[in-house]
Amino acid sequence: MTANRAGTPLKSEAEGIVRKLSLLELLRRYGEARVVGSVALDLVVKKDIDIHVLTGEHDLFRVVDSVYRALLEYEDIRDVRISDYRERAGIKVGIDTYPGNSGNWSIDIWITDRADATGFALVDRLSKELRQEHREAILEIKRACYHRGLLRDSMSNTIYEAVMKAGVQDLAGFQRFLSRQPSGRA
Repeated sequence: MTANRAGTPLKSEAEGIVRKLSLLELLRRYGEARVVGSVALDLVVKKDIDIHVLTGEHDLFRVVDSVYRALLEYEDIRDVRISDYRERAGIKVGIDTYPGNSGNWSIDIWITDRADATGFALVDRLSKELRQEHREAILEIKRACYHRGLLRDSMSNTIYEAVMKAGVQDLAGFQRFLSRQPSGRA
């Protein structure tokens, strides 16, 4: 979860929340647990923390139930939501609102027994390949999508693909990239 550089204020705040709640320690009881996505890559625009858990337990419901119960023990956590994504090989345990210094954060915990259903490989690859010009393009596009209410449903991954694989450098290029996708989205 540590970057080679100090990290942005939102990344630092997110890491502080993860530490305060001892989330990685809790989740490592069930397997490999890592912060992924924008926090891991220091590309945070939306106050959203994604943690993936790769468990050796094939009864995902047992793991989810245990994580759900543990999260409800925290004083600052009032609501925990479970979403069934077994068709995508996982179950998400979500905290929609957690109070941080800069406002409310959401925390999504993806639990799976399949390595290919985690974001581990993507974060590892992007951590090695991201250059400053990529970061600037990604952040510009993510901010524009966020302000338009579009930074959801894996849009960040689409942005990463557009910049890293298709050479997109700005919002106009991203809009062209989207228009060439069969569904309007990658």
